[in-house]
Amino acid sequence: MICSSERNLDKFVVFDLETTGIGSAEKITEIGAVKVECGEIIERYSRLVNPEKYISPEIERLTGISNAMVASQPPIRDVLPEFLAFTEGLPLVAHNAPFDCSFLFREAEALGLRVDAPVVDTLRLARRVFPKLPSYKLTFLTDYFCIAQSDAHRAWCDAEATAKLYLMMRQ
Repeated sequence: MICSSERNLDKFVVFDLETTGIGSAEKITEIGAVKVECGEIIERYSRLVNPEKYISPEIERLTGISNAMVASQPPIRDVLPEFLAFTEGLPLVAHNAPFDCSFLFREAEALGLRVDAPVVDTLRLARRVFPKLPSYKLTFLTDYFCIAQSDAHRAWCDAEATAKLYLMMRQ
């Protein structure tokens, strides 16, 4: 269930995915996540994934993830159970959660795995909390609120930036 608000979450996982594109036939190339407890990042997860599919030059320029980088990485069938173990069934947080969750849920279903956690969408939350901003893209929001983001469009970096944004919006 994707929602725009939360009920006083003390422990949760913020995640982000990078993919080979935006269509339903595209695949995950990276999973990044941070576990947050009592307002502090306590653990990080970052894994490149072999999408078993060609990464276009356009996506490579956007994410910095190349075919060579993922060639020797494990496929999603090996990475997803590891990621779900990291989440411990905790609530999930993502920026533009419907996009990331569409990939996450589709891959989990294909592998016979279940993702049964509430999901908070920071994009929807930001639109509600700050209704007059000119953009709600993560890069805009991190710039606007002076949240350091060292490597935008890498899953681990976007997950950490989303966590900081979410914590700031909760205050």
